Amino acid sequence: MNDRPAPAVAVLPSGTAAEPSFGIGAAAQRIGVAVATLRSWERRYGIGAHGQTPGGHRRYTATDLTRLEYMCALTSAGVPPAEAAALALAAPSHAPGPRPPRRAGGGATLPLGRSAADTHPAAQGLAKAAMRLDADAVGGLLDEAFAASGVVAAWHDLVVPVLFGMGRKWANTAAAPGAGAHGTKYVEVEHLLAGCVAAALHRAADAAAVARGKPDRAPGSSPVGAGVRGVLLACAPGELHTLPLEALAAALTERGVPVRMFGASLPRAALLEAVRRTGPGAVVVWAHTAATADADTVAAVRSLPRARMTTVIPAGPGWNAARGRGGIPAPSSLRDAVRMLTDGI
Repeated sequence: MNDRPAPAVAVLPSGTAAEPSFGIGAAAQRIGVAVATLRSWERRYGIGAHGQTPGGHRRYTATDLTRLEYMCALTSAGVPPAEAAALALAAPSHAPGPRPPRRAGGGATLPLGRSAADTHPAAQGLAKAAMRLDADAVGGLLDEAFAASGVVAAWHDLVVPVLFGMGRKWANTAAAPGAGAHGTKYVEVEHLLAGCVAAALHRAADAAAVARGKPDRAPGSSPVGAGVRGVLLACAPGELHTLPLEALAAALTERGVPVRMFGASLPRAALLEAVRRTGPGAVVVWAHTAATADADTVAAVRSLPRARMTTVIPAGPGWNAARGRGGIPAPSSLRDAVRMLTDGI
C-alpha cells in the first residue's frame, strides 16, 4: 500500500486532463508579482485561479499562469490593468495573444542559472518583475521573502542570485560586439532592483524592531558587547556600495542588536569621531574593492582609547582582494558576519 499523499493537481472546469497546479504564493513567485497583487487582480478584474484540488481548494493552473504573465507583459507596455486583464481573459488558453510592444526592461529575463533559480522559489519571479521595472511587484516579493525566511536566508538564497544575474546581464550586454552606447543597457533595472532591496531591508528592520519591542539580550551577555553598546556600520572612505551593509543592519536588528548606520564613504576622521562619541561594541568597515580597502583606517580605529573594548571587523571582498598589499581577512558572507557579531569571534 502506498501511504504517500496524492499530489495536488488541478481539475480543470473544461474537463480536460488534470495538470500540475499552484497555490497563490507559488503562482505569485513564478510570474513575479506580490500575493496581494494577485488577490487585487482577481477581486477587481476577475482574472485568477480556475483549477481546484480534489478537496475543493482553488489552484492556479498553467493556463492561469500564462494569462497572468500576459497581463503582466501588457501592463509593462503601458496597457491599463483593467484592459490588460480583459485581453488576457479573452485570449485563447493555448496562445494568450500577440506579444505587446517591448519597452526598456520589459519582457527580458535574467541569466540566473538552474542552481540559482532553484535556490529560492521567488528567484525567477523577482527577476521577471525587475526586468519589467515593476517596483511594486519587486518590493512585494522581497517583503514576503524577508518575512518568511528572515533577512539572512532571503539575502543568500534570493537577493544575491538575482543581483548576480543582473550583473551578468549588464556585463554580457556591455561586452557584446558593437555594444557602443548600449553598454549601459539594463543599468536602470539594476538601480531599480538595488533601490527596492534597500527599501525592503529597511521595512524588514522596522518590522523586526516593532515586533521585538526591545533587545532580548541581557546586559553584558554579548561576546562583543554588541547587544549592549551596539554595532557601528560604515563604508570605508571612497566606498559607495552600501547595500550589503543595509542587509547586515537589518539582520542584526532582527536579532535585537542595536545598530548605527553611517552609510557610504565615511571619511576616516568622521569614523574615528563617531567611535569616540558612541563607544560601540563593534565596528564594521565595508570595502567592496581593493581600491577602498584601507588598512590604515582599520588600524586607526583599533588604536583609539575608546576602541580597546571594541571589535573592529573589516567586511567585504575588497579586503581579501587587497591581501597582496597587506589586506585583512574579512567575513566570507552576511551569515558569517552576523555570526561574528552575535556569537563571538
